[in-house]
Amino acid sequence: MSWDQRYATEEYVYGMAPNAFLAEAVAGLQPPGRVLCLAEGEGRNAVVLAERGFEVLAVDASVFEPPRNP
Repeated sequence: MSWDQRYATEEYVYGMAPNAFLAEAVAGLQPPGRVLCLAEGEGRNAVVLAERGFEVLAVDASVFEPPRNP
């Protein structure tokens, strides 16, 4: 199954909470700062980082952009 096929749903594949590793890794970091999120998929990690005040650039190889609302 390709990533595009995996994301072709109205539901979030991995949920909306950040990845546990990311949440632990950035717990001690304070904005401002710039963060590059690679293989970001549905964007859940980038959203959390941006909400914390970081400037985020998120990229993913999948070309599919699912129409979702949080």
